[in-house]
Amino acid sequence: MPNGLAKGALRRYVAGMGRRTVSEDDLARPPEAPPLRARFEALLDEAARQFNDHGVLLTSLPDIADGLELSRAALYYYVDDREDLVFKVYRRSVEVLARNLEASAQTGQTVLESINAFVAATLSPAAPEIAALNEIGLLREPERATILALHAGVIARLGGILEGGIRAGEIRRCDTDVAARCIVSMVYWLPLAHRWRAWQALDRQRLIALICDLVANGVAADRREIRSPVRMDLTPLRAGETVALDPAGLREARRETILRTASRLFDAKGIDTTSLEEIAAALGTSTRTLYRNVGDKPSIVKACYERAFRIALYISDAAGLLDLSAAEALDAQQRAHAIAQQDPAIAPLRHGSGLDALAPDARAVVDDMADQLTVAARTRIHQAQAENEIRRLDAEEFLVLATGPSAWLAKPFIETTPQRRIEIADAVADFVRLGLTALDAGSERGR
Repeated sequence: MPNGLAKGALRRYVAGMGRRTVSEDDLARPPEAPPLRARFEALLDEAARQFNDHGVLLTSLPDIADGLELSRAALYYYVDDREDLVFKVYRRSVEVLARNLEASAQTGQTVLESINAFVAATLSPAAPEIAALNEIGLLREPERATILALHAGVIARLGGILEGGIRAGEIRRCDTDVAARCIVSMVYWLPLAHRWRAWQALDRQRLIALICDLVANGVAADRREIRSPVRMDLTPLRAGETVALDPAGLREARRETILRTASRLFDAKGIDTTSLEEIAAALGTSTRTLYRNVGDKPSIVKACYERAFRIALYISDAAGLLDLSAAEALDAQQRAHAIAQQDPAIAPLRHGSGLDALAPDARAVVDDMADQLTVAARTRIHQAQAENEIRRLDAEEFLVLATGPSAWLAKPFIETTPQRRIEIADAVADFVRLGLTALDAGSERGR
């Protein structure tokens, strides 16, 4: 999307942001009276929470109505159907980001102070609940294009703020588009994080403070840029690199093709809202072929999650085999995983959606693989801290947020080329490692 369109969409949008919710032009039946407006906001809050917790398909409109003591008829005064509710929740979520970003930019503070204010205002428990745009593919046009344009406008505005910080010497030179996406992605990720850390009591205020700290300072104790980052070989993960001729190999190749395609569709549209028929159509085959090679939809979702964690564990293990310090291994792992998320020949399922649709035994398998990855990361972080290469952050709190900066990579926000994927991966890894505060002159290290 051209930047002019994105910025124009944001300017038009911000012009009407004195209101808390959408206007007559935005909705077919806008609530006018304050009590109706408050009830509409409560509806969007509850829907956003349930979308974040369970996904769209497992969110019941009657349950939302009952929780708000609304009749079914009253609920349909505000929304036409589930898809209309998704659109209005997503639009309100982008509205909250845009309004808070604009308000923070007008305070006269430094760029990093403005970003801190934006993050804190958006994630405050008192603020409207925002919903991650996980199932935007569910929306039809022009609603989908509207959300993408408004999201792009937020990214463009935040990128412009960062560019101003670079000119003022407050922010290090960086890819401001990627940095803006990482910040917004962390904001969207926090309301989802508890789904992977259900056993851990999360202190929201501490996590908000940690997001601000990471945006400013990154994780590295030594904030020098890496001159030649390590490139891990991802060839074994890419489909089509080898040809299997034996029957077992052919079956596995077919299964891999199905899972890669399903993962890509799940990432683009959402697990709950992607049907077997759509997966079969994308493959040019029948649902019978899917059943024969993988199974029903729950089996495919489980297999896609297992595949995603196998990819992540492969990258983690491969980083450990290199002649690297713990911090260097974490950096190489971050870069490799960011490339894998963007590469259509690898296409791991993005974490965070469809979990509640898994059967208990399937969820147990997925949770066990997630635990393996967490243990490996925790061990590496502690080792890097012992070697004074990573700051003395709370490792458990960092692990809650670790997925956030790169969670946007598998979403249908931008189109890339192979070279651009490497540049984006490097920018994401540098964001995590260095943060955005300006570096000392001549700050560069080997490797």
